[in-house]
Amino acid sequence: MKRTRDLAMLFMIASLAGCTVTVGERDFLPQGLTSPTAHLMAPAGYEMSEAMIDLPGLGHVHSVRLDNPASDAVIVYSGGNGSFVAEQTKRAAVLAEATRADIILYDYPGRGGTDVAPTADALSAFGPAFVAALRQRGWIASGPLFFHGMSLGGSLAASLARGAGANGVIIENSADDIPRVARSLVPVLARPFVRLKVSPALAHFTYTDYVVEAKAPVLLILSRGDKLVRPSIIRRFYATLRKRGVAVTMVDVPGGHGRAIGEPETRDAISTFFRNNRPR
Repeated sequence: MKRTRDLAMLFMIASLAGCTVTVGERDFLPQGLTSPTAHLMAPAGYEMSEAMIDLPGLGHVHSVRLDNPASDAVIVYSGGNGSFVAEQTKRAAVLAEATRADIILYDYPGRGGTDVAPTADALSAFGPAFVAALRQRGWIASGPLFFHGMSLGGSLAASLARGAGANGVIIENSADDIPRVARSLVPVLARPFVRLKVSPALAHFTYTDYVVEAKAPVLLILSRGDKLVRPSIIRRFYATLRKRGVAVTMVDVPGGHGRAIGEPETRDAISTFFRNNRPR
């Protein structure tokens, strides 16, 4: 949250002079966050294993597998830009309840020991490399495969899913419209004075293209009270994906940004999507 406050303050300062604010990689994936004191707990009936997975040429990724011995299905979960694996106990429990699938969690650069470079180019290369490493380790096998991302994690889930043979992609409180999302942080009265642009490096991370390349059904989760990725932004994302031939459905639930996972409607939507798109 500190990085969000810093970015908002930057916008406020810039607005006083009518400046242009460039949204860059540091805003996309903030560094220097304080590690949590929480510890990840496996859902009931699940077994937890942990590894530092080596991605040659990219670095190491702190990864956790929550394994349901009775399931051959897998969900790879990507959190928001302030997330740590250690804090995902509640979310893992919800995903386990909704799907009973194995759950793979991982930390972003600068967290949990992950030392991949925090750049858009590195994260673009990270997606296919990480999936390949998970297959080599046996954490992904031949069963149903889903990718779920919240906020920033929606873009990472899309990057992971491209070319992975995914059965489905779940995108929660997220959309490929960085300028509009960033503008949500600008005080309303200041917006006419702030010009936003996306850095060329960040523009290389082509979120919508990755969703299309995944060639998988998509579930969009919209929170009606979301003040960051506003409902109108996600609805535009939905329309864009449909126009590009993606089999996309959308559900809207109560609550604000990052709160959807606590809503029964979200759990029901994930369960239905998972059930409808796993091979029979």
